Amino acid sequence: MQVEYELGSTGDRLIVGYASNVKNTPAIRQAVLDGKFDAVVVKSSLVPDPLILAVAANKASLYKSRDSMRTRSIQTEILYNLSFSTNISHSLKTFGAADDDRQILVCAINKDLQEAKELVEGDWISLESLQ
Repeated sequence: MQVEYELGSTGDRLIVGYASNVKNTPAIRQAVLDGKFDAVVVKSSLVPDPLILAVAANKASLYKSRDSMRTRSIQTEILYNLSFSTNISHSLKTFGAADDDRQILVCAINKDLQEAKELVEGDWISLESLQ
């Protein structure tokens, strides 16, 4: 249902979960934008394997530890590191979940996904379903 990675560059933990049939994506996005939900919500159709998220999170965690992030938070830095673009806005729009997305990946750094499981109205399924 979820997978955990230890980020080798800093020792932080990344926890990734996959939700489908999500009914309240606009509310989830708004909670993230308002700072009420401390997680990254990713468009699952662009991530074929959670290891890609682990690599992006590892880079983000390393940049944060060196005070060299290009964005304002580690969550947005993860989305930025998923993209080939150097345009921050484009990266966030491309990889962040949109209001009409029904399958999303939820990632948290150094915390479990309990808050996400309470907020997301959908089915939590195995990450093996991504492929």
